[in-house]
Amino acid sequence: MAITDLKESGAWKPGAKSKRWQVDWLADDAVKGKVRRRKRFTTKAEAEDFQASTRQAMRSGSWVDPKLADKMKVGKLALEWLERVKTVGANGRRPVTPKTYDNYFRLYENYIEPRWGVTRISNVTYDATSEWIMTLRGMDGKPAGARTRELVGKIFGRIMGYAVRKRLLPANPAKDPTGRADYIPDARPVKRHTYLTMKQLAAIAHEAGDGGLMVMLAGTCGLRWGEVTALTVANVRLGDKPMLAVTQAYSEVSGKLVLGATKGGEDRQVPIPRLIADRLRGVIEGKPTTARVFQSPRGTVLRNGNFTKNVYKPAIERAAAGDAEFPSPTFHDLRHTAVSLAISAGANVKVVQRIAGHASATLTLDTYAGLFDDDLHDSASRLNDLLRGMDWR
Repeated sequence: MAITDLKESGAWKPGAKSKRWQVDWLADDAVKGKVRRRKRFTTKAEAEDFQASTRQAMRSGSWVDPKLADKMKVGKLALEWLERVKTVGANGRRPVTPKTYDNYFRLYENYIEPRWGVTRISNVTYDATSEWIMTLRGMDGKPAGARTRELVGKIFGRIMGYAVRKRLLPANPAKDPTGRADYIPDARPVKRHTYLTMKQLAAIAHEAGDGGLMVMLAGTCGLRWGEVTALTVANVRLGDKPMLAVTQAYSEVSGKLVLGATKGGEDRQVPIPRLIADRLRGVIEGKPTTARVFQSPRGTVLRNGNFTKNVYKPAIERAAAGDAEFPSPTFHDLRHTAVSLAISAGANVKVVQRIAGHASATLTLDTYAGLFDDDLHDSASRLNDLLRGMDWR
């Protein structure tokens, strides 16, 4: 890198906005290879500071060519990012589900593209992003709700983070120097899980008639709705140790059912209680391996809304008749029930993680911390029983 005094070289013309000092250097361009870059400064001190910081950044590998950010517009970058999450995922490990991609694209199309589509990414600033999110309006023209602002803000931040990973920007302009975005509201509601006892679960299953086996399977194996309705005969492994191979799931995208990967993108093996496995044997016997285990009376894929309205809710009402204390669980609460029953039966956290289909045991512990807290007290009580009568003092 060289600093040139343009006055001495004869290339400087005095004026209010004229800059006398110029820094020249070679930069790497993905298309052209080595290209010459120039930047002018009013004082020699400014030029020397820029030269020193740029040299340090280039040595450490953190330098970013500012010209690249001037060439890329937010709309083009966002579509690149969307294609990436669709094909390989944001981190390159696994693609998002079709439903998640559809949600991301709608947020981009409805909110991000109209405001930022033709803006150069070099012109995106924290203050402009903050003002945009805090004054965001919904599709009806009214002030957007907290949840919408939260989702749009987070997706935009991820798109700008992608620009940093592509070495188009030195830092994410949608975040402050500490890496936070305090303009994004935390609109996530506090979710209270409903846990059924085995007696309550069995009562609902009994009242659900032909849908009872599916209720029991969800309530003891922890499958999500899309996973249980996607089960085929080939996914059921009956034998000395009955298991379910959870490999796919249905999701609803723009009103259409799409068969794809599970929510976590990972296949898992889930143990089946023996009595439920025996019931499953009678259901799948003689069917081809590709046949769905559970389906509508017309042979189509079960819809959550229809099953809940016609089978599940009426079953809960009948099971709860005369009992004001009887809970009113959603179908998804059956998944939480399965975890609760497994923990109360003494299952270790790795087994519970598999039932829940979580990416890590840490997530399982965070999600069901309260249940494990109860287990801690039970554990202490069992240890106390073992100590009785022993001379340990």
